[in-house]
Amino acid sequence: MLTWERRPAEVANLFNPAFCSILLRGAVNTYQKEQDAGMPYVLSFLILPLVLHKTTRDALPNTIRTRMHVWLQNKPETQIGFVNRIKQLTPITKEAIIFGMQSDLFTFDEKGNLVLVSRRFKSPPWTDDSEPTFCYRKSQFLGRWLAQVGDTATILTMWGIRP
Repeated sequence: MLTWERRPAEVANLFNPAFCSILLRGAVNTYQKEQDAGMPYVLSFLILPLVLHKTTRDALPNTIRTRMHVWLQNKPETQIGFVNRIKQLTPITKEAIIFGMQSDLFTFDEKGNLVLVSRRFKSPPWTDDSEPTFCYRKSQFLGRWLAQVGDTATILTMWGIRP
């Protein structure tokens, strides 16, 4: 990973660790509320590739009543290049996790799951119709949706990832 000073401006802005950690926090928050447990570490690597890729983000359903496996069958195009996006965004996700932990947004529990730190969190100050807001809302949706499926191996298999 390039040092902060050597990154192109577009990369530094889009993959800003503060922004990405807020997206991860949104997913961890809703996952934790839905499951009453932390989000498995490996699932954190799905959030940014799904939320930051506009075509996939726009294709995500609006309700968790839509079953993930049914949606994936109806939207196979969302899986094209997905594993490659995960590989490309792995360093960004790791950096966001480190930043989020340093900023007390989340931490790891004894099982290795990401959990919220009990500190209160102010909602991001973005306007309702901004792209960061759409990304944040979809990250919250993904946390709930992943929690609904429950089993990590099943989720990874549905997305074409070998656990």
